[in-house]
Amino acid sequence: MNTIAHQVTEVVLSGGERIFIARTGAKNLVAIQGSVLGGSSSLPKNKTEAPTIVAELLDAGVPGKKKDEIRDSLASRGATLCFNNGIDRMSFSASCFPEDVSFVLALIAECLGHAVLPQSEVKTAKERILGEFEEMRTKTNVLAADALSRSLFSPDHVNYVEPIEHHMRNVKDLERSDARSFMDMLGRRGLVLAIAGDVNVSSVRKAAEKAFGALTEGSVERNGHRPNTKLAVVSEQIIPIKDKANIDTFFGTALPFTYADSDYVPFTVLSSMLGGRGLSTGHLMRTIRERDGYTYGIRSQQVGFLENTHGAFRVWATFSPHNFQEAVAATRREIDIFLKSGITEASLATKKDEMTGNYLVGLSTTRGLATALHLIGTEGRNLSYLDEYPELLRIVSVRQLKDLAPLIASKKLSMAASGTFPKK
Repeated sequence: MNTIAHQVTEVVLSGGERIFIARTGAKNLVAIQGSVLGGSSSLPKNKTEAPTIVAELLDAGVPGKKKDEIRDSLASRGATLCFNNGIDRMSFSASCFPEDVSFVLALIAECLGHAVLPQSEVKTAKERILGEFEEMRTKTNVLAADALSRSLFSPDHVNYVEPIEHHMRNVKDLERSDARSFMDMLGRRGLVLAIAGDVNVSSVRKAAEKAFGALTEGSVERNGHRPNTKLAVVSEQIIPIKDKANIDTFFGTALPFTYADSDYVPFTVLSSMLGGRGLSTGHLMRTIRERDGYTYGIRSQQVGFLENTHGAFRVWATFSPHNFQEAVAATRREIDIFLKSGITEASLATKKDEMTGNYLVGLSTTRGLATALHLIGTEGRNLSYLDEYPELLRIVSVRQLKDLAPLIASKKLSMAASGTFPKK
């Protein structure tokens, strides 16, 4: 049987580092997606902005190469490279022509291992980040989402988001030495590297092993995240912001499983049936948006599912101030209506076809395949999961969904909303 996984070569290095290489039908294009261990969860709470600074400055100079030289060398080859910080990982994403794969991989490793983080660049990055946080102080979606996280998770949990003022203080107090110390923690430990496109598997494997073999191991340990000790108390928070046309609203609850648990895939189906983007299979889109006209957008999603970490379910919508209370009540009502009568064999079959189709279409693109392989690596799954996932979707049953439904009954959902509220 010609499976997708059989088209992928996996290399596991001596330290457990995983490299995936897939030759696709793309011509003259290679997509690279990867990460190493190291993020805000690796640091004390007063140093958690260091990865943000480091991610911005990894390509701002290495010994013997200044920022402009690095960026010009990429541009002249038609290549792209960016770094992004996360809670547990420092990730990178790149694209290039086939003949430049070795160059790009070596540059990624060089930046991870030897970025100089110039003091002037650290200062500029801090100013920019502070400016972004200043803007966030009036962004209703950010304020509501962050407030909901504090309702659902205990302060020592990785999914608890501190107030913006906390992050701003951290940035102001951050020294170059803090960023430097974090960068020194990075290495090849936990490396997951996915390379897809117009590649010669043998030569790309050698280039990857050579580039990342030059990195030190690094000192970041896998994070055994603390359990959520927050009592499950339903709450409602209102965060007023002047002169806003809409009210961003989040409903949510913490969930008692991880992405490795058997409930995870069925729950993603349940969540998508309730709040998927499509009008054909998203109950809240069909009712709250199309039928009732309460919102331009409403959707549900799972968030915060990191390694060994319980995540959360939440529904987002943006409502008009003049009918906010009415819209909130209607949303809660429609959630319960769906959970009571909307989980049917027919609706489930439609959703499974949609999700399976979207997944396979995603894998048909070079970037989509690289992203999927990287996710398999970071989640610690076997390569065979690439083909198993559609099968896991297909065997989801109505009984499973109905068993999970009580977790997200409206009476279990806390709410946080931010915007300009009508005067009582």
